[in-house]
Amino acid sequence: MNKPKALKFLNVFLILAFLIAVLALIFYKFIPTALQGSEFLYAAHEIAGVSFIILGIIHFTLNFSWVKMMYFKKKKNKP
Repeated sequence: MNKPKALKFLNVFLILAFLIAVLALIFYKFIPTALQGSEFLYAAHEIAGVSFIILGIIHFTLNFSWVKMMYFKKKKNKP
């Protein structure tokens, strides 16, 4: 699989992990239902959070050439 296809695939899972982590936290903390404080939501938040971090590291690794090009440019000498 080439890098652009891998990034498209990875980005979908990255956003899903982020949304699951955020929604699980919102339901766990703020929604006054039987779900508030549930162990399922706590576990979902934890798993999604760890997945988000791992996927973020992979995303950064795949995009490191872009990061290097944008932030570590060689400065041109002005005469």
